[in-house]
Amino acid sequence: MRESVLSNKEEYLNSLFANESENKKLSRQFAEELGLARISVSAPEAKLISLLVKLHGCRKFVEIGTLTGLSAQYIFESLPDGGELWTLEKDPAHGEKSAAVFANLDQSPKKIHLVMGDAREELEKLSALGPFDGVFIDGNKAAYMDYLLWAEKNVRRGGLILADNVFLSGSVWGDRSAQKFSDKQVRILQEVNQRLADPNLYEGVIVPTFEGLYVAIKK
Repeated sequence: MRESVLSNKEEYLNSLFANESENKKLSRQFAEELGLARISVSAPEAKLISLLVKLHGCRKFVEIGTLTGLSAQYIFESLPDGGELWTLEKDPAHGEKSAAVFANLDQSPKKIHLVMGDAREELEKLSALGPFDGVFIDGNKAAYMDYLLWAEKNVRRGGLILADNVFLSGSVWGDRSAQKFSDKQVRILQEVNQRLADPNLYEGVIVPTFEGLYVAIKK
């Protein structure tokens, strides 16, 4: 019964928010071709991220983990004129697909920068362009703490921190049946969640999406 309820809930939410642009559909098509459609952000989750970025008034934003450019499009369209998004991707196949998608965007009022390479290395280079107004963490799960510590140094006070997949399919609270994650990944996500829950560092909450989205404001 619960699985049926969850399935119906997902279908209902998608019926409300899945009316996406052709370019967003292209991102989803590319993810499907790469066999990665299951890890693409859902339309309701993407709309939530977009709304949070817009409400927070972010102008300079960093995304860690581009995949095929779907979430980047949602973030990009929420930036005001003059805004800039830097989106980081390591996999060349993902980068090729994202570049094709981004080429279709009007970048005259604002800019999107596809940064290829290991995120930990590229983030250090981006530090010179900070401080940033926010960051969306959605890359290598084993590196989430590294990404968060970078954000603490390079996102302004009062900036927006978003981290996706913080449930690890339930692994963070001990359910290891749904999907296999390494002990290291589980430990790091537990530590990241604990750090984001520290009221001395952040004001935030986990939005209980299917995979868990941490929303936090840096103090």
